Amino acid sequence: MTYKEKVRFLEQYQSNLSRQRMLEEEIEQLRSEATRMTAVLSGMPGAKGGAQDRIPRAVERIVEAQNRLETQLAGCFSARGQVAQAISTVPVEQQREVLRRRYILGQSFEEIGGQMGLVARRAYQLHRAGVDSMRL
Repeated sequence: MTYKEKVRFLEQYQSNLSRQRMLEEEIEQLRSEATRMTAVLSGMPGAKGGAQDRIPRAVERIVEAQNRLETQLAGCFSARGQVAQAISTVPVEQQREVLRRRYILGQSFEEIGGQMGLVARRAYQLHRAGVDSMRL
């Protein structure tokens, strides 16, 4: 497996995590819209008719989004386990730590370097060596 293929494999967890966050935001937005619809039905001033038909559809959309989120969470959990397992094959501790911070915690090379007492360039070098020595 090439360096780029290994990096793509390692990036799968952060990619899944990003999709999870987008689904969570979508659910929050759908809930907000549903709350506005129920306020219309409660007889508040300025209420408009027709919202009664939209509420069941809003609930369906929320349930659908929650089901997608559950599926995404399972995929995210699986991807994290696979990435962690791959990182554990790296024999050098410092390289494993750089990879863990990069692909599990989602840190930049500057953040990794700062927290590990390294310059960003050294963090990148450890990353490269770790990816090269990783066995999939």
